[in-house]
Amino acid sequence: MRNLALALFLFLCAIPPAFSQAEQPFRFVHITDTHLTANGNIEPLKQLVADVNAMSPQPAFVIDTGDVTESGRPEEYARFLGGTTGLAVPFYCTPGNHDVRWSALGKEGFANAFKKLYQSFDRNGVHFVLLDSTVLLEHWGHFDSAQLKWLESDLKKVKKDTPVLLFFHHWVGRENPMVDNEEALLRLIAPYNVLAMFVGHGHADLHWKVNGIDCFMARGLYQGSYHLVEVGPTAVQVMRIRKEDKGAAPPVIATIPRDRPSSERKQVAFVWDDPNIPLLERRRPLAELRIGKMGAHDDRVKAAYSLNGAPPVPMERDTRDKQSVSFMAQFNTKGLPNGSNLLRVLLTDSAGDVYRHDEDFLVERLRGEPKMAWDDPYRCDDTIQSSPLLEGDTLYVSCFDGKVYALDPKSGKRRWTAATKGAIYSSPVVADGTLYVGSMDHGFYAFDAKNGHPRWRYDAGTPLFSTPSVANGVVCFGANRKIVGLDAATGHEKWTQEAGSFFQSRVAVDPPSGRGGGGGAFYLGGWDNTLYALDSQTGTPKWKAQMGRAQAGKGPLSFYYSPAIASPAVAGGRVYVCTDDGILHAVNAQTGRDDWAIHAPSGGDSFGYSSPLAVNGVVYCGGLGKNGDVYALSATDGALLWRCPTGAENYDSSATLLGDKIVIGSVRGTISWIDTKTGKLAWQYNLPPGHCFSTPTGTAQTTYITSMNNSVYAIAVPR
Repeated sequence: MRNLALALFLFLCAIPPAFSQAEQPFRFVHITDTHLTANGNIEPLKQLVADVNAMSPQPAFVIDTGDVTESGRPEEYARFLGGTTGLAVPFYCTPGNHDVRWSALGKEGFANAFKKLYQSFDRNGVHFVLLDSTVLLEHWGHFDSAQLKWLESDLKKVKKDTPVLLFFHHWVGRENPMVDNEEALLRLIAPYNVLAMFVGHGHADLHWKVNGIDCFMARGLYQGSYHLVEVGPTAVQVMRIRKEDKGAAPPVIATIPRDRPSSERKQVAFVWDDPNIPLLERRRPLAELRIGKMGAHDDRVKAAYSLNGAPPVPMERDTRDKQSVSFMAQFNTKGLPNGSNLLRVLLTDSAGDVYRHDEDFLVERLRGEPKMAWDDPYRCDDTIQSSPLLEGDTLYVSCFDGKVYALDPKSGKRRWTAATKGAIYSSPVVADGTLYVGSMDHGFYAFDAKNGHPRWRYDAGTPLFSTPSVANGVVCFGANRKIVGLDAATGHEKWTQEAGSFFQSRVAVDPPSGRGGGGGAFYLGGWDNTLYALDSQTGTPKWKAQMGRAQAGKGPLSFYYSPAIASPAVAGGRVYVCTDDGILHAVNAQTGRDDWAIHAPSGGDSFGYSSPLAVNGVVYCGGLGKNGDVYALSATDGALLWRCPTGAENYDSSATLLGDKIVIGSVRGTISWIDTKTGKLAWQYNLPPGHCFSTPTGTAQTTYITSMNNSVYAIAVPR
């Protein structure tokens, strides 16, 4: 009897099931852009909770792709978490730009609420990956190096045929890119069975494909749109639920086969058919569409290339290739912009799906144009959002890897590094042989500027973004709801001044001569609509000026328009500062009242994030917008002296005077040199891909600047 039972058991085990336990069907909900405020409309979130709880079959979980809150405040997170309390299934989410752009805690605020900035988990044979695409205190997108390394390690643990779904906030694979290193992500995931990516940010119901991967965006939960996704044993169905379709069955907007064997996955193989050196007069790219490890033997494949976003140009068949269908092209470099250029290869398969591959390449001229001064840029270990500092014979750079780097400005070689325990947004400052910098580990640090040895650390109790300044033996920086003055030699707290919000800009100080209000004062603008003037020895306010209003400066005060991003500049008895309502203020350093305040000229980029530079009776200021405008204004009354449209969209990069040229960066990494007398554009140089929020530094001969692609650049200009 026992043998009969054993035989029956073995027989039943041998019968294959309809599908394995790992392939059991399930569903989940994707939402995005809830933008919840501390007292705003919570009804869409509550309605979602009720809808999900009532669904049959019930979804396994809900994933939110960011902009959970409007401004990343703790009270907003608390209200959101309260609104999801009754949800009967697990809830996951990724950060969006609104969660980190105005948050006093930066990304720490999101992590406090939801525990992780990025993560992965498995459900019934499907691998889910949630990523952080946000840039600290910005609306742009970027994947930090540490996260990409984590993703690479995470995916290596997954079998190549396992279905993978990705979730993050900013879109990829569309025109007007938001993520500066989306190519790095696309290359990293190419070998895996990535079925789809779900995003937000654009507030539109969209479906597109990039490199064979379906991409989905929803309008936003508060706008009445989200996705219901059915994961079956053979396919994934994506349905869109909209408030205007209430009562109707949600339409299926895509059905994606679940299994894509590695032998059938396609990607672009690329090589240059010439050396990759910057002085070539022509370039020859070669490309091939590979299916698995083999080239595509398909005459229906088409190929084109695009330079710097220009319309695509067809590529020719490479008749030398007898083993596959590959393509070649040739283009002249004459007329291309100086510096880095972007080649995009586009291969279209027989089904009409487009596979792309981006390659940047350098174009430099022997004379008459700027060119790289070092053999190679210096690469730090992670993202750089700070600005470099040239002090004496050393170039200092702070980085999100938690280190300060000291480089030889002539060779770009590293001399030493000094470590904190958190990412560094603040730019370094050197005074009397000591380097000062704030860290997101809540610490404010002092290091020996010669060797990087630590001198002291002050615990501010909050992430630090503000760049400090030193005067009369006191180092001052802005924190969250306070401004701090420390003994520069010992790090002992001398004073603190209460404030209404947090600080991210650079502290300004009176010139050594005492002009600009008698000397001895620090000036700092915060996210509480206030520009502070504080006595350097006591922290006592000389005055507080409120500014930053809605309706282009004519409405009530609004924190969105605070004097918080642009740093103040002090000269000639005035403090010059921009507010995000588009106004440049010339504040009397004695009284705290505007001597004058102006908007940018009609049709030009507005004043805002770029910090003014006041020197020799002239105020230079970059605009906020796609013209890339830089202005020279009379310090006396704000009268326009000249306007130079650089064509390079700018956000935070600010004007620097190097020799007789004004130098400024831009978001896409274009550096512009402008003649101070005429306002004419002298030269431009494009850095390799990577957002650039850095303000340049350097000499009349060499400009130094950093990029979010982890690199420090030295650019030599013509003599």
